Amino acid sequence: MPGFLRSADQTPSPKHENHAPVQMAAVVSTLVPVLSAIAAVVGVVLYLYFGRRSELNAARDEALALAETRRQVIQDLRGNLASLKQRQKRMRAEDELRIRRLQSALDRTRAQAREEAYRTQHFYAAMLADLLNDLRGDLERTPPDVGAALARIRKLLAGERPAA
Repeated sequence: MPGFLRSADQTPSPKHENHAPVQMAAVVSTLVPVLSAIAAVVGVVLYLYFGRRSELNAARDEALALAETRRQVIQDLRGNLASLKQRQKRMRAEDELRIRRLQSALDRTRAQAREEAYRTQHFYAAMLADLLNDLRGDLERTPPDVGAALARIRKLLAGERPAA
């Protein structure tokens, strides 16, 4: 019976003395270090588990951040590539237009040079014809004026050009 229900005349006998506190103390003294050891082992396992888990989470977060950075770099590079392609296309169109304009200017210049060469040739041919006609006139006179014809030829050979 529990102690508080016992009557005053019921005293424990020396044979049946209550050894429960001693046994309890022995069990508790053994149980406390065992429970402490178990708690320490559980604490270490939990520390390692959550430490490993946090390392994995940190590694995963770092990998995700790196993947995001790569995505942004690739996106920037694609944008730069598209911009460069547009710029190249625009420059190519400008270059082709400039080439056409330069080719047109070259063709006009060539045509002008041909025209000027033709005019110059025509001018010199006309001058030569006039000179030859004058020489023929000098030589066909009666008496022929050979001196005047020779003077004109010498003047021409000396580099003096006759006036037009």
